[in-house]
Amino acid sequence: MDTPPPASAQESFIRELTLNQSVLRGICQSALGNPEDAQEALQRTNVVLWKKSGDWDPGTPFVRWAVTVARYVVLGMIRDRQRERLVFESDVEEVMLEEAVEEVEGFEERREALRHCLSRLREAHREILSAHYVRGCSVREVAEARNMGVSAVKVLMLRLRQTLGECIQRQIGGAATRAVR
Repeated sequence: MDTPPPASAQESFIRELTLNQSVLRGICQSALGNPEDAQEALQRTNVVLWKKSGDWDPGTPFVRWAVTVARYVVLGMIRDRQRERLVFESDVEEVMLEEAVEEVEGFEERREALRHCLSRLREAHREILSAHYVRGCSVREVAEARNMGVSAVKVLMLRLRQTLGECIQRQIGGAATRAVR
């Protein structure tokens, strides 16, 4: 039986597992298609990750390790599902899984680029984005709280998303250029 990691490593593990739930959920959903199967795969992945938490080295990227575990869990479920009923050909499902994994591989880099780009925005603009995207306020609610028109908030948010998208592309492009050198 695997032994639980020491407290600090365990805290790091829990933090990383929590931060990466959406990535793992996305892998499972992309590969399996069915939300119920994806939820089952996510739960199985979390159990395996927890049992093997002592194997994870906090000095290594968590998401790469977790995605590998999720991949094996999903492949196992696909194999089991093939025994049960008629489904996609296994090579089609493997291609779908590979595409999902490829999509996730750049996730951490994009998340860091987003953090950097958000930090470059004015505080008022970050607050507007946070109100809508983090706290779930409607555009109308954001407009009322800021004494702005709904159209003005929509235009501002569109421009902010474009600015962030361009900034992220520059950040990722710059990182890729630095990595090649």
